[in-house]
Amino acid sequence: MYLQLNSISKVFKETKKETLQDISLEVAKGEFICIVGPSGCGKSTLLNLVAGLDTPTSGTISLDGQPVTGPGADRVVMFQEAALYPWLNVMENVLFGLDAAGYPKARQLEIAEKYLKMVQLWHYKDYPIHQISGGMKQRTALARALALDSKLLLMDEPFSALDKQTIHILRAELEGIWEKTKKTILYVTHSVEEAIYFADRVVVMAENPGQIKQIIPIRFARPRNIEAPEFTALRKQILNEVSLSARKSVADEFDGPEVNQA
Repeated sequence: MYLQLNSISKVFKETKKETLQDISLEVAKGEFICIVGPSGCGKSTLLNLVAGLDTPTSGTISLDGQPVTGPGADRVVMFQEAALYPWLNVMENVLFGLDAAGYPKARQLEIAEKYLKMVQLWHYKDYPIHQISGGMKQRTALARALALDSKLLLMDEPFSALDKQTIHILRAELEGIWEKTKKTILYVTHSVEEAIYFADRVVVMAENPGQIKQIIPIRFARPRNIEAPEFTALRKQILNEVSLSARKSVADEFDGPEVNQA
């Protein structure tokens, strides 16, 4: 498998809390995997471990046969906030990583043009960051991430701060880009609808500690209709799984052992 997580656990020293327990997952090259689960189940922690921004307490992670021991150019992260450089314009933000990676100037410009056109921002390439909308900022961040041509794209709720109309537009654009590039994507989202819309497989997590509860293959043809009966039925099924985990977590935290024994 392209990406392998073997028995990953994470305990934070400050709280002594086991955030993740025995997470094992295999991802094929070109797969689009979405991770959903209740708040606090460790979705973002898991993404940070794969990114190399943190290290697991136990277990191993490998990508394309190489162990993940820290951040690397083979993995690029796109966060909820676009995290753009405000003193640079749209084009300069995309060029920044390419320049740091040592690409020749002519090649930098060629790559930046390709991906800015792909995210439909070519005509805005000279705009200062403060003059573009939130959706355009996320498109810029996506172009910057794609331009680096990493082996794995890690996305942590990249559209959650945007309005619903913009979200629908960006979902369609991201799906189209994935169809063209077949980039391997690990995507964390709180939206079950979004997970079913994008994923080849949806990883459903439970919490306290964070574990994989279920992995659900999505076999609907693309593009997917979020109003189709089979789509809404699966959405309801997964939401029920997430809600059950969330309710159990609340009961464990606030009801105490006597209530749990009842």
